Amino acid sequence: MTYMPEWLKRLTKTDIRNTIALSIVYGIFTALFLLIYKPIPEENHDTVNQMIGFLTGSALGGIMGFHFSSSKSDKKNEDREG
Repeated sequence: MTYMPEWLKRLTKTDIRNTIALSIVYGIFTALFLLIYKPIPEENHDTVNQMIGFLTGSALGGIMGFHFSSSKSDKKNEDREG
């Protein structure tokens, strides 16, 4: 039998999803902070810019789109209530 802490048993998919999203957002802002205060070698400048653009555009955009857009289940709930 494996031991699992009580708080781990109470985790839901939403908790895990939100934790992953927050980790990605904090990571992106940490990378942006480092870009401001740490000099980038000239030969890596374009690569770092592309990486940050990809992260902010796709990862952050996907997270924001998921959390702040209305989904099919929201539409179904609105149709039932209204």
